[in-house]
Amino acid sequence: MFNKLLPGFFLAAIMMAGSQLWAADMKLKPVSVSYENLMRCFPELQDDSLSFKVDLNRLKDVVDDKFVTSQSQLRQRKIQYTDADKNLMNLILRNTFRGEKKVETELVLQQVDDKGVITDVKLTDNQRLNPKQEIINNFLLNATIKSDEYSYLDTKLNEVVSTYKRNFKDVQEYELDDKLNHRDVSCEKQKNLGIICTCTKK
Repeated sequence: MFNKLLPGFFLAAIMMAGSQLWAADMKLKPVSVSYENLMRCFPELQDDSLSFKVDLNRLKDVVDDKFVTSQSQLRQRKIQYTDADKNLMNLILRNTFRGEKKVETELVLQQVDDKGVITDVKLTDNQRLNPKQEIINNFLLNATIKSDEYSYLDTKLNEVVSTYKRNFKDVQEYELDDKLNHRDVSCEKQKNLGIICTCTKK
């Protein structure tokens, strides 16, 4: 009788061990493809909070901790809004850097029709070149802001450069280029797909 019980006993033990291993595996968070691509290019940016879902705000903080920024430049600001007459408009401020301290700003105003066709609005030189804040405020008077995008270029040490775009406080795109070691990672928030990161080694 004892011999008859042995197979059942071992089977139960094997099933219990298997269930414990399965439970342990379930506790491990899956790693996203975007995080794998990030690690393929920049393993020094390892962060468990990014492994399941890459958060671009968190990624920027991790990069800033690992790579010291020597200079940060706001290249462009784009405000999309509806004006007092309910027209959809783009107000764009483009910065051109002349040396370390001199910055030239160009204002571009665009009207967007129902089909998405963009038409430039003619501006005077005083409005277009290095506009004063009051001129910008006049265009935004009684406006409803739909988006406010900032595009930055961060120059870091050892020939590392990052570029990123944020809408209000939310980072939408992020790219890190290590020119010295010929590696680049680019991440973008895509509608219906979430964050997509790609790694390029040159």
